[in-house]
Amino acid sequence: MIMSRKIFLPVLCILLVVGCTIIAGCSELLTGAGPATKYASSSQMSPTQTQTIVPTPIVTTLNTLASGTLVPGPSPAAEIMATQPVDISSYHPLRVIPQSGDKIEYRTVKFRFRSVDNSLKIPVNMSIYRAASTSGIKQMIMDDKDSVLVYGQIVADPAMDPFYNDAIKELRNLRYKGGKMLSDDEYLEMVVSFVQQIPYDNTTPGVRYPIEVIYDQKGDSDEKSILLAGLLSREGYDVGLLVFPSMKNVVPGIGIHPATNKQSFRVFSDGNRDYMYIEPRTTRLIGFYPDEYNTASKPIIVPVGNGKLTYGQVNYVMSIFTDLNSIKRNVVALEEKILDAQANNMTHQWDFDTYDSYKKTIEAVESTNDRVKAMMDIQESELPHNSACVSCN
Repeated sequence: MIMSRKIFLPVLCILLVVGCTIIAGCSELLTGAGPATKYASSSQMSPTQTQTIVPTPIVTTLNTLASGTLVPGPSPAAEIMATQPVDISSYHPLRVIPQSGDKIEYRTVKFRFRSVDNSLKIPVNMSIYRAASTSGIKQMIMDDKDSVLVYGQIVADPAMDPFYNDAIKELRNLRYKGGKMLSDDEYLEMVVSFVQQIPYDNTTPGVRYPIEVIYDQKGDSDEKSILLAGLLSREGYDVGLLVFPSMKNVVPGIGIHPATNKQSFRVFSDGNRDYMYIEPRTTRLIGFYPDEYNTASKPIIVPVGNGKLTYGQVNYVMSIFTDLNSIKRNVVALEEKILDAQANNMTHQWDFDTYDSYKKTIEAVESTNDRVKAMMDIQESELPHNSACVSCN
């Protein structure tokens, strides 16, 4: 009996200790410090799940990508994820951030209009120039659809407004030079001449902004077209960009109101408005285009701005175009006549003189942007010749 009591007491103590331990554990399960709460506040994963750590993407701005310096974006819309590809159909206006040392530089552009040599000294804000020259569009590879979107947005980019204002101020000074005022048509022709005579260059990758074309003093067809469209639209003209996919080219177009449906040259239309071709690469009359554009597929037309001013010299230019084509037919007829005469040893010097005269007229008319001079050249070439108008019968 005594032995039983000795065994019973230690066992009882052990049971009491175990019981207290169990009670304490259960209490912890039901309290905020216990594993029940810890489980409830966890990710609710099952024993077979593992947690995947997703890195937080770095939010930056276009300025960050361009300069490598974090700059707070103006709005959430201007932010992009650094890990996402650039959407080339989404254009972000330039953000100009002046830096110490930025200054105003000047570029002098010389051009000839109406037999008068002119010179424009245009200020270039280097803060704007730097923003343009480091823009992300330099690395874009664009098809025709993308260029339609991007080019139109470059023209309208508000960051270019100070540059355009400075350039237009200088152009207006020429318009009113000497107490005279050019008409809207003459002023249009002068601005076109100014851009046409900026040296053509297509060796630089990417797209130059208008301020770069002036500062670099060169540009390709697309770049000079953007510059011209920006100037004309801000001066109230009905202007558009004509994108020719088949020719891989972009040119400006000026709005017109044709007086007839039987034009002697091609008019480009979007169904609502009609445009005349403007050659940006070299000096040419408004409306004149390379021969291959007679059969080029219909262009994509991007109206620029809300201008209403149209070109009123359509009939004048159409007359020049018609007469020039007549002269070209005369040249072909004279070539055949001269060949036949040579075969029969019956050549006449006046045939050669007339041929040379016509060829010089064609070259002069196709290389000028002065419609008055072009008309005079046409009229002089039509002076009586012994073999004149051999194709008119």
